[in-house]
Amino acid sequence: MNEMVDAAEHPKLYEIRLLICVAQADGYLDESEKERIFHQVNLDIFTVRERQIFHDDIENPKKPADLAEEVSPYLSREDKLMLIRKMFKLAALDKDITEEETGTVYLIAQSLGIEAEKVKAVEHWVKEGVSWAAKWKVIIS
Repeated sequence: MNEMVDAAEHPKLYEIRLLICVAQADGYLDESEKERIFHQVNLDIFTVRERQIFHDDIENPKKPADLAEEVSPYLSREDKLMLIRKMFKLAALDKDITEEETGTVYLIAQSLGIEAEKVKAVEHWVKEGVSWAAKWKVIIS
């Protein structure tokens, strides 16, 4: 599907597309990643055409930097940081963020105009959260 979608009119669509890029970064889109992405899709209202774009992106991976550059002007700084947080949380679903996933998030962040120090802070925060949640499992076992 090569239909153009206007990033100005559809920034949420681009956020999902970028999440798909991160999920595919390690070469494998597992069920928990798909489930999280489609949960995010269901939080908003997308047309059938937009949902087809998601499926096309899953089947035919896109260049994350290109997508990020298209949507960047239409996202606030806070929206961009929230998106980076979502991407790291998606990558951390399996408790192991791969180098490929991390590299993709940093590439997207750079294309969004977010400084590496801020990305590192978000990455650290997400990893701390994963560790914190894992400690609870130890406590209750």
